[in-house]
Amino acid sequence: MEDRYYSVEELSVILKLHPKTIRRFIREGKIIGRKIGRAWMVHQEDLKTYAHGELGGGSSGQSEAGLKNVLPNEPGADRIMVSAVVELREKDPEEASRISNSIIAMLNCRDPEWGKARYDMVHEPERHTARFIFYGTPRFIEAVMKVFAVITDQEDKI
Repeated sequence: MEDRYYSVEELSVILKLHPKTIRRFIREGKIIGRKIGRAWMVHQEDLKTYAHGELGGGSSGQSEAGLKNVLPNEPGADRIMVSAVVELREKDPEEASRISNSIIAMLNCRDPEWGKARYDMVHEPERHTARFIFYGTPRFIEAVMKVFAVITDQEDKI
């Protein structure tokens, strides 16, 4: 595997954060960076660690602000992007959280062929609904829809 380092400016585009925020994250240790010459650089593995930490973190299930980024694949892989929203009427209060945790686990060990992928979950406990919001390549959306098809198939058998 090729050693790849990202500049603060490249990270600001990938993570959709201001360069000052990236530098603050490096200073606070949220992102591991190395000073090369006069510039801060972040190794590809350290960026993946940060991105996976962001996916695994988040809220307590109420509502997650902003879409979480997963590192992009090679250039050109995102020529066609698709979005999907899945709304679920919950059977019990923990169901949305279990499904969200499963999706996050799936994203953490995702197939590189999925390319760019984003995920968010909005939970409305008072309405007993959860919305799972996805944005990514057709392969990513296909894989996610298969997960929901399995859930539907299991419910049909009960």
